[in-house]
Amino acid sequence: MKKTVTAVLGLILCSIGGWGQRPDVAAKLGYPQMILYNGKIVTMDDASFESKVGTVAQAMAVRDGKILATGTNTEIQALAGPKTKVIDLKGRMVLPSFIMTHEHPTDWAFSQPQAITHALPNDNVIVHRWLQGGTAKEQLAQFEPTLKEALSKAKPGQWILIGFSQGRDYQWSKEVGALFGKEIQKEWLDAMVPNNPVKVKNGFVGGVVNQRAVDEILKVHPDISIFAPPWYQNPDNAQLSKAGLGFTRPVEPDVMLKDKVPVLAEILKNEMLRWARYGITTFASSPYSINNLTALSYLDRRNEMPARFAWGYEGPDYSDSTLRDIASMTGHGTDYLWLTGAWYATGGGCMTVPSRILSPAGQGGGEGGSGCNFAPGSKGREILERIIATGNRVSTMHTGGDKDIDYYLDVIEQISKKAGLTLEEIRAKRHAFDHGSGAPRPDQILRIKNLGMMASENNTYLWVDTAKNQAEKYGIEYANWTVPRKSMTDAGVMTSAEIDKPRPEKVFPMILKGMTRVNDDDGQVYGPRERTDRIVQLKAHTRWGAYYVLRENLLGTLEPGKFADFIVLDRDYLTIPDADIPKIDVLMTVLGGKPVHLSDSLARELGMQPVGFSTWKDPIPPGW
Repeated sequence: MKKTVTAVLGLILCSIGGWGQRPDVAAKLGYPQMILYNGKIVTMDDASFESKVGTVAQAMAVRDGKILATGTNTEIQALAGPKTKVIDLKGRMVLPSFIMTHEHPTDWAFSQPQAITHALPNDNVIVHRWLQGGTAKEQLAQFEPTLKEALSKAKPGQWILIGFSQGRDYQWSKEVGALFGKEIQKEWLDAMVPNNPVKVKNGFVGGVVNQRAVDEILKVHPDISIFAPPWYQNPDNAQLSKAGLGFTRPVEPDVMLKDKVPVLAEILKNEMLRWARYGITTFASSPYSINNLTALSYLDRRNEMPARFAWGYEGPDYSDSTLRDIASMTGHGTDYLWLTGAWYATGGGCMTVPSRILSPAGQGGGEGGSGCNFAPGSKGREILERIIATGNRVSTMHTGGDKDIDYYLDVIEQISKKAGLTLEEIRAKRHAFDHGSGAPRPDQILRIKNLGMMASENNTYLWVDTAKNQAEKYGIEYANWTVPRKSMTDAGVMTSAEIDKPRPEKVFPMILKGMTRVNDDDGQVYGPRERTDRIVQLKAHTRWGAYYVLRENLLGTLEPGKFADFIVLDRDYLTIPDADIPKIDVLMTVLGGKPVHLSDSLARELGMQPVGFSTWKDPIPPGW
């Protein structure tokens, strides 16, 4: 790294010699706009699978949105120009900002009140209400009065959106989930609100709608089955309309805001700013609706993206001609919005081991591989084969149990061979799968390694009940199949990170969860052999995530020529006790050399104005 600084200084000195002693020589070469010094800048430039971070520098220079150089305080401060913003870190740590490779800010914007409230503080566009936190029973008691109050403010035909809370720690998630389909029913909504479209959110991505909402949805999407949740087995329109259930992602962007792309763009921008507050600046996900993609493009064209978004194609057209076009565009786009792959069906929760507990009908996870979505003869298998045959990369795809991963690997091997791809060409695709709720199992990892694949692994499954449920359902030893990051790392397979919940504030607590695998409810360690250290977790959140989104040459490490995407922490991630990792606060988040989050405390110290989510003063209900 010192050679890089020496080369930069040498270029300046040589230029000065050629130009005489003109004072504008360095300016012509380009002064850095920002210099950070007197810090602990963790570059993450170690490319191994070992617990090493690589070079740790004192200072860093940023020019034109990219890292110009790293080095000692003296070397980097020598590059400063008259307008360079010089920041004394006072010993603080700088890390590459975080990459979440299966995260849905386009969903979370409508699952939490902050983003939409900041964009829509009144009832002019959508009448949105958010129930106060509490048990399911307490929230249910609030629901009818809240809906009636919202209806009193709504104009004829105006959309009403009501949101339940599952709790900051998902402590009410099971209870609230049980309400939907039992207490919160379409018939009830139809009786209470016959003339306004209504959607009631379950605290996540799903919800219940009334008939007037169904009518509005049909105007935009006549094929209403696109709203079906994964556990519906090819329901027809009448079944969905009768149930009023399963109306998920496209409702808000495509229907509520169908003619209001600038408003939608503002809401999505706000949600990404919320995540930037906690150090997250890059996402990989399907946008889950055409209007979401349009809104992201709208922000990008106006240079207003507060994060980078690697999007995955998920239909609806899976014709060979369209898929070939998608394959040709994979990896292409702008610095803030690009295509990262394609997928169709979610991998089922089916397992190769017998279940000790009988699953509810249609919920998957059955003995002998029942409930698989990639089994031979299934529609999911047919389209997956078509995606592979047309040269696409599979990414941003949800998966569940190990049996469907078997089928997925079969498709990659068999269909790629049939298409004439060599092993090296298969590896170059970087096929991936996400979540890690019940896979891969140990013998699959070598197969995954051979195919050049990687996986996005969700530490949240170690916090909520997934790993615990795996142990109860299949046996304690099978908890090791949930987020098996240690085995993957030992085999030389990259894993990346996700939260997959509208809770960006959990990023550091979930890092610790990946280290300890302790369940909060019973204090038991589930899958002890898959515990990792903090550096492996950091690689998953930075450089390995960059590989997933096809931007390892520009993201994931703090090296000259890469984007200046970084975070400043209030304490030393590498040396503090494990128990203090969840307490880490992100004081500043920088995207392309520009702060998208700057805390009040650091802003005062630097003589700057605070920036981003932490400056919002919008009132929101208790419990959120």
